[in-house]
This record gives sequence, structure tokens and C-alpha cells, in this order.
Amino acid sequence: MATALAQNHEENVFLTVTLSPTSAVCENPDALAVHPLIRRLGRVGELQDVQVLSVPRQDWPRLQGEVLDSLNALPGVLRVDVQEKPKLRAKRGGDEL
Repeated sequence: MATALAQNHEENVFLTVTLSPTSAVCENPDALAVHPLIRRLGRVGELQDVQVLSVPRQDWPRLQGEVLDSLNALPGVLRVDVQEKPKLRAKRGGDEL
């Protein structure tokens, strides 16, 4: 699956879409590409019903409403989540232990 590769959060916005296991979209997840700029990266790990999509970050402000509305309108889509950029963790200093 492509999501095992490093995801570039600077260039893309990532979405996870949770599907009903009985939906037709679950059988044909390429149907989630409801816009030409959406790229389906694959499923999340071994979860058959959760797919990862990406949209170019530069286009996201303009397309956000349209993409989210289109995905949520698909039969069998239970949930659409926009993934946040990962946050850097602060390292503890050696003297704090």
C-alpha cells in the first residue's frame, strides 16, 4: 500500500474515508476519486473499510467543501476525516529525569 511510504503533509492533505463493509464502494474503492485531483492511496493497514485519499494542499482551500460534500454523499460512506499534519514532539533533556 502506498501509505506505507512517507506521506508529504507539506504538499498534500490526507483524508481517511470509512466505508460500510457492505457498500459497493468497499468493493470498488477507486469510486472514491470523486474529483480529478483526488488520489486514492489505498487502505489503512489491513482495514478493508478505511481508505486513504490525498488532495494537493495548494488546491485544498478551493476544493475542500466540494470534495467533502461529494464523498459524504456517496452511498456507503460512513465518515470522512481530514488528517492533521503530524506534530513534532519535544525531546526531554537529560536533566529532567
